[in-house]
Amino acid sequence: MTMSTTTLLALLKRQKYEFFSGVPCSHFADLFQRVSMDSDIMSVPAASEGSALSFAVGAALAGRRSVVALQNSGLGNIINPLTSLVQVNCIPTLLLISVRGHVDEPEDEPQHRIMGASTHALLDQLAIPWSEFDGTPHGFMAALVKAEEAFKRSLSFAVLVRKGQLSAGVGVAINGEQQADNYPLNVGDALEIISEALRPTDLVVSTTGFISRELFRLSDRPGNFYMQGSLGHCSAVAAGVALAHPSRRVVALDGDGAVLMHMGVLSTIGHASPRNFLHIVLDNEGYVSTGGQQSTSATSSLEAVAVACGYRAVRRCVTRAELSDAAARSLLAEGPHFLLCKVNQSHSHSLPRVTSRYTPEENKEAFQLALNQPRTFRLQAVPASGAR
Repeated sequence: MTMSTTTLLALLKRQKYEFFSGVPCSHFADLFQRVSMDSDIMSVPAASEGSALSFAVGAALAGRRSVVALQNSGLGNIINPLTSLVQVNCIPTLLLISVRGHVDEPEDEPQHRIMGASTHALLDQLAIPWSEFDGTPHGFMAALVKAEEAFKRSLSFAVLVRKGQLSAGVGVAINGEQQADNYPLNVGDALEIISEALRPTDLVVSTTGFISRELFRLSDRPGNFYMQGSLGHCSAVAAGVALAHPSRRVVALDGDGAVLMHMGVLSTIGHASPRNFLHIVLDNEGYVSTGGQQSTSATSSLEAVAVACGYRAVRRCVTRAELSDAAARSLLAEGPHFLLCKVNQSHSHSLPRVTSRYTPEENKEAFQLALNQPRTFRLQAVPASGAR
């Protein structure tokens, strides 16, 4: 059974929910766009699940009933605020959780299997009552009634939504095409330029989602470590490799949503200052792999943040020539470097998954073999510089 997001929001409003926050998931399709267009519900696009829950708690303290939407993989990111903020202070919240890797469904990507098999048990362990959505308005309303009963006991309540149970509301763009022409390059174009500048000895860590899939399509190599899940942790993994292996150049291929999720890592990288590190952020101002929901990078200057955090040199690129020059220069000079490349939201119509060729463990082993080959490179010392 399938219910439209329009109906879902109507039922939420019937129960007096007035505040919405969360982190997008493809199972929710256009839910985030739809709620952002609804004048009856205040909507805040959060960078992380923990922040979304905290926004909701603040709204609840101010008297607004709150909803937090997240993928079940993000449950790990809200355990601390769930326990030490929500439960300690008895401020219950409605959780809309999209379930990936459900045990009753066909096998999902590896990064979803563990949490998919553990979602029910984790909610039970946290003493959060939950209900499986059946895809019908009656079923969703029944879940909201159960949530009311939980709230009376100062307990949060989770509604678990599975693939295909929500459909798009009328008149909502869910694929990001409205922003596709804002910038001349797409992710594939940018990765082609970057790949041409890389040397065989360079190591690459790419963020989860379409960036890893585009890199796999265009330039699969043993020295690529493709992140599977773990949104927001690409730069820390790459910087950890760079710090532990200073004889090799390490490149982090990141996205705006990932950087926003754990922006504090930029400060740590600036402090640790790995001289062999290049951080490239492909900023399409949205979460394209989950339906094109907008991120907040359009109103943020990530390159200015990198300057403030202590990166040695920072560049902002829009055109092919700018990115080609910046990548070539950064790969030769002492880092850490930060390149922000604005890209549009168009992608190849058929993006292969890394798991069509490698298991995560096979990818890890190939990367480690490539990493441990004896290689050295020379860096040119450059003065620290700001964004330009």
